[in-house]
Amino acid sequence: MSKEVVKVILWEENQKDFIRKFYDLQFIPRIGEEVYLKKEKWRVTRVEHDLEVSEINIYIEVIKKMKQEKSSNS
Repeated sequence: MSKEVVKVILWEENQKDFIRKFYDLQFIPRIGEEVYLKKEKWRVTRVEHDLEVSEINIYIEVIKKMKQEKSSNS
């Protein structure tokens, strides 16, 4: 049995910026899962499989930390 190498490419959702490329990942993250990459937390928004070229495109968005700022009403 031959094992094919699958290319996994991570893209930033809004800008469609290339973030990282992996080969033969053991686990593919699912939509809604969080991944830690480039010292930030990201959430998977979309996964596209291209069987013709053995490629998986994973679109992710950075999870922004909610900062509660107190507004002063004077």
